[in-house]
Amino acid sequence: MTTDEQQNQERLFADFTPATAADWEQKARKDLRETPLESLNWHTYEGIDIKPYYAKEDIADLPFVKQKPGDFPFMRGNKNGDNSWLNVQQIQVTDDGRQAIDKAADALQRGADGIHFVVLQPDAFNVAYLVEKVDLGQHSVSYTLQSQPNAFLKRLYAELEQRQVSHRNLKGFVNFDPMTAKGGLTKEERSEITTLLDLTKDSPELYGVCVNGTSFSSIGASMTQEIAYTLSAAVAYADRLTTAGEPLESVLRNMQFCMASGTNYFFEIAKLRALRLLWSAVVEAYQAEPALAANLRIHSATSSWYQTTLDPYVNMLRTTTEAMSAVIAGCDSLTVSPFDSTFKASDEFSERIARNVSIILKEEAYLDKALDPAAGSYYLESLTNTLAQKAWELFKEVESLGGFEDAYDSGFILGSITEVSREKFRNLATGRDILVGTNKYPNPNETLPADPEALIQSVAFDTTRAAYPTEVMRMATELHLRKRKRRPRAVVATIGNGEQRLVNATFAQEFFSCAGFETEQHQFASVEEASDQLTNAAAEVVVVSASEAAYVNEFGPRLRNHHAKPTIILADNPQHMKEEMMANGYDEFIFDGCDMSTILEAVQKRLAQDEGND
Repeated sequence: MTTDEQQNQERLFADFTPATAADWEQKARKDLRETPLESLNWHTYEGIDIKPYYAKEDIADLPFVKQKPGDFPFMRGNKNGDNSWLNVQQIQVTDDGRQAIDKAADALQRGADGIHFVVLQPDAFNVAYLVEKVDLGQHSVSYTLQSQPNAFLKRLYAELEQRQVSHRNLKGFVNFDPMTAKGGLTKEERSEITTLLDLTKDSPELYGVCVNGTSFSSIGASMTQEIAYTLSAAVAYADRLTTAGEPLESVLRNMQFCMASGTNYFFEIAKLRALRLLWSAVVEAYQAEPALAANLRIHSATSSWYQTTLDPYVNMLRTTTEAMSAVIAGCDSLTVSPFDSTFKASDEFSERIARNVSIILKEEAYLDKALDPAAGSYYLESLTNTLAQKAWELFKEVESLGGFEDAYDSGFILGSITEVSREKFRNLATGRDILVGTNKYPNPNETLPADPEALIQSVAFDTTRAAYPTEVMRMATELHLRKRKRRPRAVVATIGNGEQRLVNATFAQEFFSCAGFETEQHQFASVEEASDQLTNAAAEVVVVSASEAAYVNEFGPRLRNHHAKPTIILADNPQHMKEEMMANGYDEFIFDGCDMSTILEAVQKRLAQDEGND
């Protein structure tokens, strides 16, 4: 800051008294009255406690605060001029690829900057048609290959040579990553990647060593785990390849990370910044030229973990915020998943919407105009540092276990991810975490976009997603609808007055709406009135929200004579009285914080029994 700028700033704020963090804290405690300020802290899956506010003091000692983009350790990236990124459309190839190549050529004319082919049959892919239809020297074209990456690339190079097209201008990456997919490399796989490096050494913008952090995020890993295990896998590649005779510089120059961007907006911004910061530490630990850390390329894709089948148009909103996080964090390229990718092959409309997310973020939001727009944020700078510290600790723990492959073989890596994913599933089941349209705020008029039975049995249906357990229960309800030509019905009965009773009843009604039930809520003045009217009601589920005396001693026994034998659920937490209430006719208990999957399983089991008796 120049002297003139400093003087102008002093004049601008001359009428304001400087406020310290202590001043803000004192004011907050006063406004909160009886509520402790610490109660506003948020404890995350990463083991980080997020405070309700951050101040200048929180970043005063951080060494990277005054660094600029392009400065080692490249936490702010290595871009020059602007924050441009490639808009990459992913296309799956199931046959010889001609149809996929035509789609790619069309996408490149309609806003895509690059293409990522997921090639299921590499030996069948028509590289001649690809070279004919797509200018590979002009556009970034990447390939995910489950096998035979070298044979595929050799065929491509031979076709280019025959057409007198230089392979030096190829752009993109070759995604062949058995390390994160299976936990290690066989001798043959190491040979494949070594040859990949040799083949791509004269194509400086075609990256040959790809490490998929998405292998961890897609099964529910925390961001700390995602960063640490991605770094550890990259180190395992570097060690294996240099042992095989590859120069360390060649390995580091050809390193690309593929990372998912999820819905935790600010954390996702901090994640890529922390990843670059720690990658520089890894390069430095190898005693390599520090500038090599700047060669790291990060391809981001919107997260599969948060994609939903129910109310799928909400996926448009999710992927937009996910894309914003990746862009603000400085990703080099970005793929936005179509909103309908969880339940069918995407069509022209959904692919166009996905492609246009990047275009809008550039052309209308101007997010490509500022390098590291998160710079200076007390929260984001502090979060980047904390996330990096947590991830580095975990990375060192993996290294102490012998490195990525040994830690994977011992079960440490997948075991630790399973612990976190179970907690996430549990929080979704209890409503602590929310997927809009799936476990909260359902669309009451929604019709499933695909046949539920065929979808559940499809090998393409992703069972690792956060929404999957809830979706399976909803689809069971849909099958009931198709068989009986009506939705199962849940009646929520509120007996007497009281704010908490209404809250419990509303929670229960929303829960069964999310499960696909037709729901009704009724208010009754007494147990007698409720039982008289509900004894003959056509309902598979009856939920009761009433006073303790009423629901223990009267209502449950009265409904035992219900002609349809519905599942009877109490909308409250019975605590120590659970056994007594079950003895009086109640089957389950629903309340804020309960395990909703247990209730749905019980209800769906009863529905299945009813269908079996038809």
